[in-house]
Amino acid sequence: MDLLVPRRFDDPTTAYGYVRAVFDQVAGGTRPATVSITPSARHVGVTRRDTFRPGFRDAVRAAGEMGYPVLVRAAGGGATAADRGTFGFSIIRPADGAELGRGIRERYDEAADFVLGAFSRLGVLAEVGEVRDEFCPGDHSIRVGNKEGGMKVVGIAQRVTRRATSVGGIVLVEGERELARVLERVYGAMRLPFRPGSVGSLRRAGYEVGAHDVIEAFAAEAERVYGAVGVSLDEETLGLASRQGGQYLIVA
Repeated sequence: MDLLVPRRFDDPTTAYGYVRAVFDQVAGGTRPATVSITPSARHVGVTRRDTFRPGFRDAVRAAGEMGYPVLVRAAGGGATAADRGTFGFSIIRPADGAELGRGIRERYDEAADFVLGAFSRLGVLAEVGEVRDEFCPGDHSIRVGNKEGGMKVVGIAQRVTRRATSVGGIVLVEGERELARVLERVYGAMRLPFRPGSVGSLRRAGYEVGAHDVIEAFAAEAERVYGAVGVSLDEETLGLASRQGGQYLIVA
């Protein structure tokens, strides 16, 4: 299994193009199963379902006013926000017989176990479970605290096609106040329930770590769990990322 940990991309469109390029390469058999861990660029990520909601255009304008471009991601879930204090991870596999035989819940469980294993390296205490009125709601969120008043520190989603699968999510390390402000406007415009206090981070939970520290823990966990071997981001993949990224951007 490959382990890709690229440097932070200059813009979120290239970051989205990169995720799609790696997925397509695994699906096409030109890249083996891959764990990707990617520092975030500032943006709001929405699903295709979100684009049909009442108030979506108002949500795009509101995010733009706060300096957050809006991009459509392929995975499910709900709207997320990211900035330099967050990063994304994906576990991508070709959809062979064994992989297609796994269920959706099994992949969610795998991703949650992977997150908790990485957190344990840093002494972070967290658990799997939904948080009331959270962003990108799901019962495989990773939270600190309880369902009623706790905070979400990782959101997990997945994508399944006939040729490849991906499960992963966004990890919030710091900067949660700004993310909560933009998400409050985005969810409010789409008339969806949202509690700003549900947006957490490892810093808010009392852990003195930065995004780089947590990325290193995730990379070490990928090496332990999957035997993943670090590889460099090649120019071909970077070129695909740059060319493809623009298609995910929503213009207000």
